[in-house]
Amino acid sequence: MFSFFNTEKFKMKSIQFYSVIICCLPFLSCNGDKSKKSIPKDNTITIFEDVELTSKLLLDLPETFNSPASGAKDKEGNVYFTSPNFHNEVLIKAGDMEKPALPTIGKIDKNNKLSTWYTFTAEDMDKTSGKLAPFGVAFGPDGNLYVVDMQLWFGGTSRILRIIVENGEAKKVETVLLGMSFPNAIAWKGNDLFITDTVLGETEDGKQISGIYKVSFSELNTENPITIKPYKGKEDNDVHLFKTFISNASLKFGANGLTFDNEGNMYTGIMEEGSVHKTTLDKDNNILNSSLFVDGMIATDGMKYDGNTNKIYITDLFANAVYSIDMKGKLELLVKNENTNGENGLLDAPGEVVVREKDIIVLNFDAAFDNPKMVNKTPDKPYTISVIGLP
Repeated sequence: MFSFFNTEKFKMKSIQFYSVIICCLPFLSCNGDKSKKSIPKDNTITIFEDVELTSKLLLDLPETFNSPASGAKDKEGNVYFTSPNFHNEVLIKAGDMEKPALPTIGKIDKNNKLSTWYTFTAEDMDKTSGKLAPFGVAFGPDGNLYVVDMQLWFGGTSRILRIIVENGEAKKVETVLLGMSFPNAIAWKGNDLFITDTVLGETEDGKQISGIYKVSFSELNTENPITIKPYKGKEDNDVHLFKTFISNASLKFGANGLTFDNEGNMYTGIMEEGSVHKTTLDKDNNILNSSLFVDGMIATDGMKYDGNTNKIYITDLFANAVYSIDMKGKLELLVKNENTNGENGLLDAPGEVVVREKDIIVLNFDAAFDNPKMVNKTPDKPYTISVIGLP
């Protein structure tokens, strides 16, 4: 759901946390100029069915959730969200924190009460890097929670983790898949798990290659985890590589957000082109056709389909915006605001949404990059989750 940029074009000002890989990977900006975080008078943007929509504050988060990234909803309506806590170093330097926060999963119950559902332990970390970066999350057909561990920036091996859930509580963390470059969003369709890989490689003419992997539930074995072979181009790729996308390489990040509608069609956000592609599948989840569905955004991030409104809700990380997309491909801007610190529910580099009844719950990741198209300028306090109420 969330992406960093190629350092050749968008170098970080300073973050020691990622210094081990500063020569080859993109990073968060740590511009500490909070004077640019002025709050606009009005964050209402559009009319939705003759009702003005605004984002409001749902939750002020403690520092243990300083970068809410991706979310999923269980059958009871509880929302679970990952926080890789990438902003630790920036916030400590700014004096907003004293010590780093561990990667964590939070829970928002039906009454909007926040709790820490699971904090990753030393045993959960990648054995090579000693780190863990929880991104996309989704509940599987077995009722357990599946979590992306994106290791590209740490030098470890990216993974799909399975958190065993018993009576609503996290009991054990297992590794069920290894490999991939930049695993990002995950979504289930039946017994198949689909995973976007935002960075697969480049074409000979310098365009960006990204893709989607598909694995079946029956393949996910903790005793013998699936190992994805590195992407090598058109030939000799892993059998689980389901689809690839070619994009313009303006940000070096392609396939990002992922969701399915009620008819089983798959929608994939291509971040650097601000677009969404629709892929039609047969009953066995094989591709029938795929094409551009909608564009017009700056940098698409996480998205979710909502069956009640029959629409997709998607964030634009760069624009501080949330959009809806109907099933005919009509794009509608719901809420957008300028650079803020997220106070009073204003959007602050939103990374993904979770739709619960008539609430669009917005996870404000608060990422910042040295890119003129990006509204947000620095990660900072407060750490927030916003909500947009649908009429």
